Amino acid sequence: MRARYLKAVLRQDVGYFDLHVTSTSEVIQSVSNDSLVIQDVIGEKVPNLLTNAFMFVGSYIAAFLLLWRLAIVGFPFIVLLVIPGLMYGRTLMGLARNMREEYNHAGMTAEQAISSIRTVYAFVGESKAIAAFSAALQGSVELGLRQGLAKGLAIGSNGVVFAIWSFMSYYGSRLVMYHGAEGGTIFVVGAAIAVGGLALGAALSNLKYFSEAMSAGERIMEVIKRVPKIDSDNMDGQILERVSGNVEFRNVEFAYPSRPESIILRDFCLEIPAGKTVALVGGSGSGKSTVIALLQRFYDPLEGAIFLDGIAIDKLQLKWLRSQMGLVSQEPALFATTIKENILFGMEDAAMEEVVEAAKAANAHNFICQLPQGFDTQAGEGGVQMSGGQKQRIAIARAIIKRPRLLLLDEATSALDSQSERLVQEALDKVAIGRTTIVIAHRLSSVQNADLIAVIQNGRVMETGSHDELIQNKHGFYTSLVHLQQTQKQTDPEEVIRANSSSSISNTDTNNTSSRRLSMLSRSSSTNSVAPTPGALVAGENRVEVTNFPLPSFRRLLALNLPEWKQACLGCLGAILFGAVQPVYAFAMGSMISVYFLKSHDEIKEKTRIYSLCFLGLAVLSLLINIIQHYNFAYMGENLTKRIRERMLSKMLTFEVGWFDQDENSSGAICSRLAKDANVVRSLVGDRMALLLQTFSAVAVACTVGMVISWRLAIVMIAVQPIIIVCFYTRRVLLKSMSSKAMKAQDESSKLAAEAVANLRTVTAFSSQGRILRMLEKAQEGPRRESRRQSWYAGIGLGASQSLTTCTWALDFWYGGRLLSKGQITTESLFETFMVLVSTGRVIADAGSMTSDLAKGSNAVGSIFAVLDRCTEIEPEDPEGYQPEKIMGRVEIRDVDFAYPARPKVMIFKGFSIDIEAGKSTALVGQWSEINHGLEAIR
Repeated sequence: MRARYLKAVLRQDVGYFDLHVTSTSEVIQSVSNDSLVIQDVIGEKVPNLLTNAFMFVGSYIAAFLLLWRLAIVGFPFIVLLVIPGLMYGRTLMGLARNMREEYNHAGMTAEQAISSIRTVYAFVGESKAIAAFSAALQGSVELGLRQGLAKGLAIGSNGVVFAIWSFMSYYGSRLVMYHGAEGGTIFVVGAAIAVGGLALGAALSNLKYFSEAMSAGERIMEVIKRVPKIDSDNMDGQILERVSGNVEFRNVEFAYPSRPESIILRDFCLEIPAGKTVALVGGSGSGKSTVIALLQRFYDPLEGAIFLDGIAIDKLQLKWLRSQMGLVSQEPALFATTIKENILFGMEDAAMEEVVEAAKAANAHNFICQLPQGFDTQAGEGGVQMSGGQKQRIAIARAIIKRPRLLLLDEATSALDSQSERLVQEALDKVAIGRTTIVIAHRLSSVQNADLIAVIQNGRVMETGSHDELIQNKHGFYTSLVHLQQTQKQTDPEEVIRANSSSSISNTDTNNTSSRRLSMLSRSSSTNSVAPTPGALVAGENRVEVTNFPLPSFRRLLALNLPEWKQACLGCLGAILFGAVQPVYAFAMGSMISVYFLKSHDEIKEKTRIYSLCFLGLAVLSLLINIIQHYNFAYMGENLTKRIRERMLSKMLTFEVGWFDQDENSSGAICSRLAKDANVVRSLVGDRMALLLQTFSAVAVACTVGMVISWRLAIVMIAVQPIIIVCFYTRRVLLKSMSSKAMKAQDESSKLAAEAVANLRTVTAFSSQGRILRMLEKAQEGPRRESRRQSWYAGIGLGASQSLTTCTWALDFWYGGRLLSKGQITTESLFETFMVLVSTGRVIADAGSMTSDLAKGSNAVGSIFAVLDRCTEIEPEDPEGYQPEKIMGRVEIRDVDFAYPARPKVMIFKGFSIDIEAGKSTALVGQWSEINHGLEAIR
């Protein structure tokens, strides 16, 4: 489904994204979350629904067949079992959704501070950032307390089962006394009604997931069924045997689908001769880039037509048409794969020799060979590992490897420094020979040698001709643009610097890779890092998980929770009492069975009254202690989470900038750590601690009561518990492992979808949809195969656990019968011991399955204290630092050697000295790379 959805998305025309997709997150949501919801419903919720539905039907059929009077009376109590669960389930889902929104808001606040760490430090804004983060977290704390209260009510309401047994015990005793019913039948029918009601509640609780899956399916199918007007999968259309490259725009009128009222091109006419270089110049918004978009059939014109060698392009086969064009844009889109694979996006079946030739033609071969892994070097997500010039040359190689007849250059050098521009321009001049080339340029100096220059203004061609011809017209549009740029050039220091550059090109080129990467990681422009891509977050999380942290101290963790010691005591007391409720309830059930076999009606009435009140008391007690337990643990967990996040961010904002330059400390990784580690710890001191206390209490009470009642039977039942524990534990661990495999496949899918949609124009221009889908299939192949294999193990584990559980019950009753026949145990003691100990193994298995969660919690605790215990190399709050009373402003840097911590072998300064006088303006000039590094280092 993910593959079909992504295929359908990539099939859509660019206009669809302009109208219907506001951001890549919408597509990622469907590829990951929506498909995962559907997968979860089909793989888990449907079987659960069917199992529980048939269990309900079977239980009530058996109850009616055995004792219809009791079944009819007990039927209305189903409502008490179903409604609370459904009501609180909806409430909990709403609270969880609101909490995610609050956490996202707090995460964005932290991310903004971390991604702009230099600005925060420069303006001493640490306190303000921490205060904003703390205020953003307060909303999640309040919602967490409400969630704890709702969770306590939801779980406590399950105690209605005890209240039902209270009534069933009373009414069952009357059936025994006045209608001749048998005690064993009363117990079986009561158990069937209770089990059936719980099964119905469990079945109905799955319905909300079905509605979510239906909504998700509708969103996905809407895209899958949509056939775009410009269909990249349509193989119809004419294919020309020979392409000369003559292009003509004839009376074209166009407006973007998202802004139909704004006409971009109006009566646009332009003829581009075959094999010539034509430059399109004009002001911003004049329609230059739109010309290239229309030529590639990203859009169709509203009026007029575009012709290639005299044939309208809408009559040509779309994929073939795009295969005749090579695109190099201002910001080339590179994918998170090797340089070789990026070049092969231009032509998938190209041989390595063709890749090398394309790289040589693009002036990229030399710098690629100087990289440690050559063509197998990873370009990084968005090409982050490459400098601007290197990315452009890789993009040129990708564009020309398929030997296109038309070369489209959309401001391919406008974002580059002078050295990179020179290298890229040389490559462009070389590859343009013999091809029809359309150039969009901001710097008019780069298109003076074009065969034809077309000046575009207000969506029309105002002038055409060569540079020499157009410059003759003193009052022409082109001449005005030239004069305007010359005026700007005189005031632009970069233009002065580029003329005096004398450094070795090759050295600058090879150093640019790491320097640009450092600059991007350390500064992390807010426009790019407000919402890190899932792929980036996954990478960040993985790096954190494999880091070797010091041994965690849970004593220190509990010390952080010391202000909530009262809530901790109440929560622990509630967990211990709730753990003891189940054995007490089982003991009362076992005792009640023997009451039905008494001969005296007065004795039956008296003991029934006692046990009925006992069941009713357990129902009320269960509700109260669950509210106490979950509310107080929520209070502990939420305040601990808030405190940890505040302290971690506060500590991080004292670290030197070099710490943030490290790969594992990028803004995405840090925000992931702030969110993930604190949440894991909250779960550790909340849900996990509660479950451990409940398990300890339940097992201790059950074993003690069983040994006191009948130590012989109790020893046998306890001895066989490890078999049940192993079965249930293995099944739960396998299910968790399967879930992690599914999440891994989902993460890879999300990453590919994010890249493909973010670079949609590149994917469309090179018809690379099939390549993206094959990458998706390859990413999912391993996890899918592993998931299928482990599904068999999980099924075998479930079957074995259920089978062995039944077998152990048979062994318990067989041995109990032998003890009964020998007079070593009474019937009442047999049932009491059996009911108390029968579920102990499963309780222990549930707690044992938390070992992986405890390991994650241990690593999270280690990660937290690794941050809190780190000593910064530049302490911003050192009280011993000198504070002058008055600052004149004189700055002196004396014999400084410096290299960034992330690249200790690349010296930025060596013996650097400068004296900046007070009250004077000092300008630092030099080559682009020197300005970029030196100025950054001085700051």
